[in-house]
Amino acid sequence: MASNFPEPSEVRRLISHFQKPIVFRGLIDTWPMLKFSMSDWNNLFSDKLLECRVGKRDSKSDKPQWERQSDNIKCTYDELIKWSENCGGGNNVELSGLETSKRFLYYGYKYMKDIFDLEVLQMIDWKAFGYPERNGTDSTFWLGTAGAHTPCHYDTYGFNLVAQLAGRKRWILYPPEDTCFLQPTRIPYEESSVYSRINFEKWAEAVPDIEGTHPHVVELVPGDVLFVPRHWWHHVRNEELSVSINTWIELANEDHKARLQESLVKFIVAHTSRNLPTDVLYELLNPNEEDMADADLDEIQNLVGYTLKATSAANRKHTPEDISELPLLSDPWILPVACSQLPRLDPEVKKARFDEDHAEVDALDVIRAFSHPRVIEIVSQILQGE
Repeated sequence: MASNFPEPSEVRRLISHFQKPIVFRGLIDTWPMLKFSMSDWNNLFSDKLLECRVGKRDSKSDKPQWERQSDNIKCTYDELIKWSENCGGGNNVELSGLETSKRFLYYGYKYMKDIFDLEVLQMIDWKAFGYPERNGTDSTFWLGTAGAHTPCHYDTYGFNLVAQLAGRKRWILYPPEDTCFLQPTRIPYEESSVYSRINFEKWAEAVPDIEGTHPHVVELVPGDVLFVPRHWWHHVRNEELSVSINTWIELANEDHKARLQESLVKFIVAHTSRNLPTDVLYELLNPNEEDMADADLDEIQNLVGYTLKATSAANRKHTPEDISELPLLSDPWILPVACSQLPRLDPEVKKARFDEDHAEVDALDVIRAFSHPRVIEIVSQILQGE
């Protein structure tokens, strides 16, 4: 690493304790993938079929475009690129029927160890951030066309490092204290993901002006690495064809509490799933959680007990670390993510929307209420005798 860059141990200490998003620049300049051409990516994937999510671009619906509402197709990398460049989908009949201006393709949330060999996995290393043991084996791959996005959410475990390898990707981030404004929900259920019920794609060309919030906005370009602190909300959108790789890093002390709360949500979802009609169950579970309807209830009961004991033990042992001498945010390799100043909604408009959303109550509303982060927090405190 060049002499003007920090020691990895210094970066690790910073990201382990800092509570605001940061962009690091220059720390992954040695990654081979950062210099990949379109031809290199094509050679890497060869004729491998990529299972991509197909979604609508610039949706104006009030509800987010959940994964369950998306279609899936299989195509090669070369077909994906040609389609995104309005050159047709080659021999892929499914692609040729999609309008580039109205749809996006997302080959995202793919564990690299499931799609690449060891040589490729070793091209990725997180040693500049103080994690020399982490490589592609501990990382996730995201490839998507313009307009591809993930609904606004926060991850319940650890923190996130996101490396941008190609294209531009916009991140809108909100601090944990803004949770009450973002309509948190555990439906659709996906372990470790708390979603917002707000559809950010209504503001595809701007940042939403949600009353009381403090959005932080950054557009990542190749070579940037974004640090997403624990429990920070984020909505992510590709501004153009984009490739990024991330790694989620656990926080041993804080994650014990999160695991207890996750086990409680899983307990609620697993038990209620048994008595729901198929169409409601379809809305409740994210596609990757479909086996929850047949989960072993005794195992989940035991999981609650185990995480409760682990949390209590961690609380007894934990002593706060002195963070008075964290690195300064003044060096060229660090770019703090700015907070946008936005106008607020008219309170009457907000109340009208609230009344409309709660005009009727169904089974999913009840499950959503019982699994709400505030409720789960209270239940976990009661179980711990607090």
